[in-house]
Amino acid sequence: MKKGKFLAMAILSISLGACSSDDDSNNNNSGAIAGTYDLTEFNTGAATDFNEDGTESTNQMDESNCYDDRKISFNSDNTFTYEIDYILIDTNTGVAVCAQNDVTGTWTASNNTITVTYEQEDGTDVTLNFARSNNGNTLTQTTVLTTYPDRDGDGVPFNRAGSVELVFDKR
Repeated sequence: MKKGKFLAMAILSISLGACSSDDDSNNNNSGAIAGTYDLTEFNTGAATDFNEDGTESTNQMDESNCYDDRKISFNSDNTFTYEIDYILIDTNTGVAVCAQNDVTGTWTASNNTITVTYEQEDGTDVTLNFARSNNGNTLTQTTVLTTYPDRDGDGVPFNRAGSVELVFDKR
């Protein structure tokens, strides 16, 4: 009789344990999200030859090392730091240089999307969405209408309008 009660309790506890909060639509598993994600791909709608080596690429990381240190770090307290490395083009002079802007803010997670919000220097709020894949180890941010660096027929840098897909991998 005691063995039967023990067995029934064991089955009940296993059954209750199986009904975890995995179905929670918030799915804010900050422990699994927390960490640093490095930019591994900077894919653009059109191929460029920004480094002028004769080979065009849609992955702008092949065209410039300016993106090599771009990363986003998520903290378990739902704050983040985004180190945004990019190419800054002076449209008056046609000079392009590597630049960096660090932003901090808060993040939330829902299903397979991480939403980050930060405030720009002018007080405007910016919201970005990152899709999670690869068991949460890969984040993808897609912007349909933005700009990215390219060169004209004379080799002068300019900002081309188009879509950009950023891919980050967790360290």
